[in-house]
Amino acid sequence: MITAKQARELSGPTFEERVEEQLEYADKNIRAAAEHGHRITNLANEFWTREGYNNTDLYKKAAKKLKELGYTVEFFYDCGGQFVNMYTIVKW
Repeated sequence: MITAKQARELSGPTFEERVEEQLEYADKNIRAAAEHGHRITNLANEFWTREGYNNTDLYKKAAKKLKELGYTVEFFYDCGGQFVNMYTIVKW
């Protein structure tokens, strides 16, 4: 029989841990953009595109946290060309 600790490790990160991971990713992108004098960044990793497109609870929670910190957050989607273009825009 496996232990509870082993079961937790097998089940992967919790909802809150997944949100926190993505907020850390956003933080790195925001800092890099701000250090270069920008007031906007596009988050285009798997989470900020697919979760945003599907408007999941994970995405809503992460976007809400950014908004609580004073950022403007919007999802961008364009399928007018040959390829789909989608990402999350963060402005400050």
